[in-house]
Amino acid sequence: MISKALDRNNDLILINGSFATVNEGEQVAQHIRTRLLFYIREWFLNVNSGTTWFDEVFVRPVDLSRVETIIKNRIRTTPGVTELTYFRLQLDRNTRKLQVSFSANTDFGILDEQEIYVNV
Repeated sequence: MISKALDRNNDLILINGSFATVNEGEQVAQHIRTRLLFYIREWFLNVNSGTTWFDEVFVRPVDLSRVETIIKNRIRTTPGVTELTYFRLQLDRNTRKLQVSFSANTDFGILDEQEIYVNV
């Protein structure tokens, strides 16, 4: 399957006026990033789809073990992911950024050292 390519800001990438595409491993990595950054209730046609950022992550006091479970589950259940091989969360309270670092095996090979940043 082929998807339109997105940059780090989730904007479509255009090359010479045409949409750039991704497939196989790059597509799985992009799908993981999109799933993590998609908030539950964000899309009115499916309010049950998305990550529970406001309900379970952006709360006080934050339970990092619960946040880890939520994010790992979103990665593991992404189509094409067969195994999560490395995972690390790092919260920078000064910049209010949550860094999600992971590696995973996919149907298309290994996704190595992926990073996703979430403003918290």
